[in-house]
Amino acid sequence: MMDRRERLINRLTAFYQEAGSEAPSSPPPWAVEARHKVSWLQPVLASVALALLVIGAVVGLRMARQQANRITAKPTPTVLFSPSAQPTASASPTPLSSWITRRVPLAGQLYYGMALDSSAVFALYTPTANNPHDTSQTTLARIDRTTGRVVTNGPFAGGFQLLRVDAGLWVVGGMSGGPTVDKYWMDLVDPVTLQVKSRTWVPGRPGPGVFGLPELTGASKLLWLGYGQQIYRLDPATGKILATVSFSGTVTSVSLDPSGQHLYVGIEPTSSQDNQDQIVELDSNTGARLASAPTGGAGLGGPHVVGSADGVWVAYATGMMGQVEHRSASNLALLPIPSQFGHTNGVSVVVGAGSVWFVDGGAQRVACADPRTGTIAASTELPFPTVLVTDSKGTYVAVQDEVDFLQPNSCPH
Repeated sequence: MMDRRERLINRLTAFYQEAGSEAPSSPPPWAVEARHKVSWLQPVLASVALALLVIGAVVGLRMARQQANRITAKPTPTVLFSPSAQPTASASPTPLSSWITRRVPLAGQLYYGMALDSSAVFALYTPTANNPHDTSQTTLARIDRTTGRVVTNGPFAGGFQLLRVDAGLWVVGGMSGGPTVDKYWMDLVDPVTLQVKSRTWVPGRPGPGVFGLPELTGASKLLWLGYGQQIYRLDPATGKILATVSFSGTVTSVSLDPSGQHLYVGIEPTSSQDNQDQIVELDSNTGARLASAPTGGAGLGGPHVVGSADGVWVAYATGMMGQVEHRSASNLALLPIPSQFGHTNGVSVVVGAGSVWFVDGGAQRVACADPRTGTIAASTELPFPTVLVTDSKGTYVAVQDEVDFLQPNSCPH
């Protein structure tokens, strides 16, 4: 049972904590007026004063320890989300819940493509029930953007890219059939039921000595495919070839700008003497060449282009770090962007909804920036993000085995 001394100490401790600065840090001295001085009281008063001094010291020590505990306690780890123009590790962290509004788990690893329409997010993943690296079991998921309800269909063996057009959802996939045959296909899928409506085979072959996958880009009524040393304009409803443009290197990426007027193509050289990659700008309707410029990425997968309102963003590996460029639509001249933090070789760029996003799985980071200047507005750490899609209604990112819904307008530039 607590004795009287301990109860007194606790009461005094509570009093000084509640009083704060209004009370002195130690008990006041006793002052006895002269007319009340009596000799027999002096020993008693001395004992009381000594007891109060001891109690005051105990109270002060207890309060100091409590204050020290409050100062030295480690905060719960949170993911950094800095609204500053140049985020740093010392920026004030914001809880992860302020960035992610919903997590939708899928029964597998999300390594591959994603796409959006007004009502759903589409994603390709490999189920983990058997082998997460068994691409023969790649599955297509449809996630309702309002409810988070998931519908799946598959397998789409070797599926790795998605593109939504007016006619439906194009799924690209397949496996290499050897040195002479590549069996890549394109399935047109109903975006609600996920049932396959038609299949066509991808034309073309990769360049000699250079590995390259088919690459799709398009708008509501426009579809372009890059594969091997050609790009093909396709009928978006049937996949039928409407036009062909050839290059002296292997196509590594294709992208339309938001207006649908300019088509950008990343080219990897096929000759060992020519080690300079290129970006080529074309008229998206006629295929006529408008501009070209050298860039990086030779021997490391080539340049990956993303059309924007004022030109094109380019990402490529250098072997040591990843590099990002911003180029003008008029002549593909380099536009200045700040060097705010380094990227790894796996960095990719996404443009949409008034922002440019840098997705870097190697750095386990997603950052968004002003699309005109490239100035970072916010960044956050996520465990190995792979793919991000965005529009005016929201932003969605694939993180390991789930799709995370981000806050609308979450890039505060």
